[in-house]
Amino acid sequence: MKKYIPALLIALLIITTGSIHAARKAPGFALMNNKGKFIYKSRLKGNLLISFWASFCAPCKKEIPHLVEFEKKYGKSKNMRLILINVDKNDSSRSAKHKADKTLQEIGVSHPYLMDLYHMALQNYNPKKTVPATYLVNKHGYIVFAERGNKKNTLTRLERAIKKLP
Repeated sequence: MKKYIPALLIALLIITTGSIHAARKAPGFALMNNKGKFIYKSRLKGNLLISFWASFCAPCKKEIPHLVEFEKKYGKSKNMRLILINVDKNDSSRSAKHKADKTLQEIGVSHPYLMDLYHMALQNYNPKKTVPATYLVNKHGYIVFAERGNKKNTLTRLERAIKKLP
């Protein structure tokens, strides 16, 4: 009987979360926001919708307004907040923040965001560093939805996962 317990646990994880990967604990981070204040994941409460994005990423620009709408639609009822994490690197003019601000302005979004200039948080969530990368982290700190890259029906599947949050 003991041989079957690990297999049973894995099957249970797959049934309840949709994948084995989705059951992992979300990595922590300490990143500066666009106002110059450090934000620590460990201090963020409730469900988190985390999106890694870059100013050069066309799919990111399409996805962000939808993520903002999800926060408006489900923020209160699902105790969920959107955490946008920009991964632009500073160039010789140290313009990562300027590029991020300009991109959000172009797509009509005014939402706070964090800067991951050295890709440390991105690396912990997504070693391949693909953007967009979107994660839904439940109030217990576990990733219950993960999507890397531009995939068909991401937003539909994400909304389904949001609706399943307690």
